[in-house]
Amino acid sequence: MSDAALSLEITRKFDAPPERVFDAWLSKSWGEWAGPRGMQGEVTLMEPKVGGRYRLVMHAPDGRSPAVSGVYREVVRPQRLVFTWKWEHGNDETLVTLVFKAAGKGTELTVRHEGFTTAQDRDDHEKGWNGTCDRLAAVLR
Repeated sequence: MSDAALSLEITRKFDAPPERVFDAWLSKSWGEWAGPRGMQGEVTLMEPKVGGRYRLVMHAPDGRSPAVSGVYREVVRPQRLVFTWKWEHGNDETLVTLVFKAAGKGTELTVRHEGFTTAQDRDDHEKGWNGTCDRLAAVLR
């Protein structure tokens, strides 16, 4: 399988300017809309600067609370946000790149997540990112 097959890319449009969409990702309220439907996130650490760390706990309806954390690699408001992504219960660290582009009065957001070691992991994250984008769109309305 090629490296491209083990990455995912989602592009979504939001009815809010790039600054507002960008800032949502660097706010503790990120936890309220992050993750797939049915999950309730909680940001327990957020240092939104290059080299800063974040930690997000996702509380599942079944009582599980998996946590993901990482380091911000790029913070270019309001165009680009890059951070590492590692589940605390796993071994693999992946990379997430968010690109924000003005689109009329709104924003086109491209989420690129790369470095997966299995197609199943990639597919699971695709569901999660789509849920995140759906929930973010509702928050921004």
